[in-house]
Amino acid sequence: MTAEQLSRLREIVQAEINEIVQAVAVWRDCNGQDENGVQRIQDHTARMSSLEWKYGMDRRFQELLRLLCRMEHDDFGVCEECGEDISIRRLELLPTTSFCSTCMGRRETARAV
Repeated sequence: MTAEQLSRLREIVQAEINEIVQAVAVWRDCNGQDENGVQRIQDHTARMSSLEWKYGMDRRFQELLRLLCRMEHDDFGVCEECGEDISIRRLELLPTTSFCSTCMGRRETARAV
């Protein structure tokens, strides 16, 4: 992987991190407490759905931060299973992947059986 490709991947990851930060800020504004300390979302089902979304965003945020750390290592972009380079196109679409498309296909087929 070239330095330019790695830089582009970092930009993609950082853009997603920025989107998550902005979305969570909006979520906090909409799902916090009103001026009287009353929870804004009263319906239990809606509140739980909202919290599930927030937890998903938190998990994705942490995953992307770990990815930025992995990008500093020489083996980033190398398939964990076969040791071949993961295509740059695949990494652009799925930056957190650790497997090339061939190995991931085999893993998914094995799970389906």
